Amino acid sequence: MTVRTILALLLVSLLLPGQVVFSHRSYKERGSSYQEIWNWNPADGALQPLTNSARDHYRPLCRDGNAGTPEGDVRGITFVSPREFEPEAKLWSFDRASGEERVIGPAPQVSDDEAGKPAANGCDHFASAGGMDACAKEEDLTLRRAGKAVAHFHIQLNICLTADGKTNGPCATPIESLVWSPDKKWLIVEELGLETNSSAPQSDYYLVNAATLRLCKAVSAFEMVWLPERDQMVYVTPRELAPLPGAKRGRNVWVQQLMLNDAATGKTTAITSGVSSNRDPSLCGSESYR
Repeated sequence: MTVRTILALLLVSLLLPGQVVFSHRSYKERGSSYQEIWNWNPADGALQPLTNSARDHYRPLCRDGNAGTPEGDVRGITFVSPREFEPEAKLWSFDRASGEERVIGPAPQVSDDEAGKPAANGCDHFASAGGMDACAKEEDLTLRRAGKAVAHFHIQLNICLTADGKTNGPCATPIESLVWSPDKKWLIVEELGLETNSSAPQSDYYLVNAATLRLCKAVSAFEMVWLPERDQMVYVTPRELAPLPGAKRGRNVWVQQLMLNDAATGKTTAITSGVSSNRDPSLCGSESYR
């Protein structure tokens, strides 16, 4: 067995179900840098770069074949390059064993997630699981079992202020999606972030424990994925500007980090750090909320 074959098998083994692929950029003091595909293993916390090519890699997704891609049975990882909204954007595949990257079709159209679409039943958003229904209207959340209300939450804890510090009434932060975790233990409530803006969009995520019917604020995040077997979420921090060390001229870059939040304990730990851009996390080989 050649060294190349051994390395290829090792690379494949790093992408077992339950691991997370994401887009990572390590900024350089000089020259161009690119969003590459990295892998994170929740079992041991190991980070592994998977690509090293002179193009950006956005929205990486693990594929095990018959994934509805233009060429059908695509195995490995697909990604979009450049960004979806750019006219020249294409859907690419990355072969985990050979390292080959090739165009396989047009970039997928950006569309609203099913969880974010308006629902029936008189709700703005609706989700049902395990005999319990969740109904959201603006900032109000009601949980029902067998048609009977068992919990109600008004998730409007923020008061907006005018520029001179005077109270300006409640902020408009409506609930944007409701999704049950794969094991039905948690209801994930996404609300428009209080601190969101055009340059740093974010959502506020709340969790409702299905057993205790307690609601708690989890994180403010740019995006997130759920690790179902661990009752944890991987999320992306809202982006912020940071100075690039060593640059001859003062230069600021957009920085975002991957973080891990434990639903049961509320503990948050960092997955990535430094002056880097980390985004688009995706769970391999398992159902996830994204």
